[in-house]
Amino acid sequence: MSKKRSRETETDELRQGRLASLVRKPATWVVGVILVALGATFSSGLQSLFAGLLPDGWSEPGSGIKVVDVRRKPLSGPVLIPQAESVKFSDQTDAREKVNDPEWEAQHEWYAAGRITWEVTLVGRHSDPVVITDIRPSRTGACTTMIRQGTLVDDVPQGEGKKIELTTAIDSEVPELTSVDDGSAYFDDGTVTLAKGETVVISIQATSAGPTCQWVLEADYVDHGKRETMTIKAPGDRPFRITGSSEGNPYELTWSVVCDQSMTPEDWAARKKDQDYCPR
Repeated sequence: MSKKRSRETETDELRQGRLASLVRKPATWVVGVILVALGATFSSGLQSLFAGLLPDGWSEPGSGIKVVDVRRKPLSGPVLIPQAESVKFSDQTDAREKVNDPEWEAQHEWYAAGRITWEVTLVGRHSDPVVITDIRPSRTGACTTMIRQGTLVDDVPQGEGKKIELTTAIDSEVPELTSVDDGSAYFDDGTVTLAKGETVVISIQATSAGPTCQWVLEADYVDHGKRETMTIKAPGDRPFRITGSSEGNPYELTWSVVCDQSMTPEDWAARKKDQDYCPR
């Protein structure tokens, strides 16, 4: 027993002696700190390296598709601006540029009058393909009566390009997206698949026979085997807006792209009788 205790005492003394020796050598502490720092830096570097190899947005649940752009298709129907005093256009080019500018749209209150075509551009973000199974219009509240006051910018329609072209009557009992080609519900039998970096432009023509409605788009998709839903809005993070279009242009003012100026109902009626007439 005494021999064993003697050995234990000697061992303790040796350990204490080594510890005291380390304390007396600051350089040893410095080396230890450097090694710890290098280890942390190396670990961080590996994390950055692996993160760089992973697809954009890999760590964000439900981030497999991203809205790249939402914009009103140029020349896709009249635009009604309820606050007539806020409208200041210098000429036809200025009027068309402003009502087709997403930044102007985001900062002003305006409604599509009767019809409008929105173009929504989506991009895939994950290496595994993302499958869009449904896109549907969803009203944000009850529709109200037609807006009849304000300034109307008569932006006439033009031809369409090669896109997924859909249409919807927002004022119907249950709005749905149907194919422009054959009137079928597009997502009943079809889907849209997006690989990483692949984009698709979905062209949606919305109409209203009279009521004023606000709405958004809801998109269902499958991302890494999970079902997700995202909401798509108009510029300025606002709902899409549409009201009916009155025959005869009974608005306070109607901006004529031919005369390059706002016209009263009387002036508009005079122009219908005489196509060369423009108020002075």
